[in-house]
Amino acid sequence: MRTTTTLLAALALASPALAQPTTAYIVEGSAFFAAPGVNFGTVGEVDLANPASVTILSTPADDFRFGGADIDPNTGGLLAFENSTNALRILDRTADQQTLVDSIGWMESGVAGLTFSNDGTIVYAVTNVGGFNRIVEADPATGQVLAVHNILGSALSSLATVPPGHPTLPAGEIVGLALTGFGTMNFVRLDLETNTVISEDGLTGVGFNPQFETGLDFAADGTLYALIQGFRQLGPDTFEEISSHLYTVDITAGSVTDLGVVQGDMTWDAVCLALNDGPAPCFADCDGNTVLNVDDVDCFVNAFVGGDLGLADCDGNGVLNIDDVDCFVASFVAGCP
Repeated sequence: MRTTTTLLAALALASPALAQPTTAYIVEGSAFFAAPGVNFGTVGEVDLANPASVTILSTPADDFRFGGADIDPNTGGLLAFENSTNALRILDRTADQQTLVDSIGWMESGVAGLTFSNDGTIVYAVTNVGGFNRIVEADPATGQVLAVHNILGSALSSLATVPPGHPTLPAGEIVGLALTGFGTMNFVRLDLETNTVISEDGLTGVGFNPQFETGLDFAADGTLYALIQGFRQLGPDTFEEISSHLYTVDITAGSVTDLGVVQGDMTWDAVCLALNDGPAPCFADCDGNTVLNVDDVDCFVNAFVGGDLGLADCDGNGVLNIDDVDCFVASFVAGCP
């Protein structure tokens, strides 16, 4: 068994998933409300420390209406839900092309969102249908529909999955941002087992009236980032469009902190957000030295016995059990990229 000193060193080396991302991928999402000068489907990369800094990567899907995007934790690819054709599409971040996965069935073309499960085996897509939200669970590789949830409530415009080790929320829970009829934004927690809303709380500090699509994504350390776009009423019949601003969300306080406008006024609206957390972690390389051997097995056993979700929760569901052992073994046998 490892000494405490050695184990702590291994923890420091083998926790890349907890590192704070420095950039995020953004996708111009709306074919109906796009800002001047921005092509629908444009993929950019925004500096989280300076949202005015945006690098345009590609325009792989001109004129498609994207309602959500997220990074596949297994492949590192950018998957998006295109809700004009109700299809999952892989967006190439370096070339002007996209790959159709498949349609995931009929959904309303409106505000929408997408998120992966922590282990990457399920993708969740949502659109609002009248007075309820329809959430489809699908296989991200094939588009096969696994389950459909209809949940009454405010119109969800983005989704995110709570990562393992979050300080206040259970790992794997699906949350979202919801637009209301009063020009406000709410943070919503969902229970897909009972198809109900656990809680819905208003967020203060947005600074304008939110509208259309939003973006939402957790960093592995629990920090929640949001993209919100909207308008401000200047007079009885005068409105000012507000481009997407980047925020961090304080769930406990029910407030957001404005990090700044993305790129500049009249540039990005209806934007999807996917944090760039780097390559997917390889749980087999538990000690982080890029060599797979018995030391990694020793490291994983220590982490599993010690209840360390960061190192031992291989399937990402927030619970340590035999499934994580099987997941580690499969990862070890397959090797790391």
